[in-house]
Amino acid sequence: MRIPFLISFALCSFASLSALQAQPKKDRNTLVRDDRARVLGDGFWIYNDVDKGLAEAQSTSKPLLVIFRCIPCEACAQLDEQVVENNPAVRKALSRFVCVRQVYTNGIDLSRFQFDYDQSWAAFFMNGDGTIYGRYGTRSHQSESADDVSLEGFLATMTEVLELHSKYAEVKDS
Repeated sequence: MRIPFLISFALCSFASLSALQAQPKKDRNTLVRDDRARVLGDGFWIYNDVDKGLAEAQSTSKPLLVIFRCIPCEACAQLDEQVVENNPAVRKALSRFVCVRQVYTNGIDLSRFQFDYDQSWAAFFMNGDGTIYGRYGTRSHQSESADDVSLEGFLATMTEVLELHSKYAEVKDS
């Protein structure tokens, strides 16, 4: 009696798994539209508009954070989710920045944003005048990226940038 049940359970599980795997993956355009709706839904991020972010940073005297995120790449998806999805510690620090999420580089001044374009996630910390305070993000190898970036490291970098920003008038020339 027990063996037929186990066989039935195994067959149902296999069929369910096969059906899930057979579902088509979303194309990049759909993933970007879904990401845009999700991120803009809370009104916290500026989406794909660095110039708007710079203008807001100038008018509010806040530093600017620009995150470049490759969609649909999954290499840094976990860190990205922790940053974007309301992690309390991150959200508190982010509230002190003007935040821009950039998911494509068309029209971006790549001489300003110099980084390894093979990354799937990179953060730039800037002043409203365009001065770059620093960058965060790296990837040693596509299959070995788990130890390259961390939420703790990102938070520590944000803290240092806020300190530098508070002294910007004193250190601007350097």
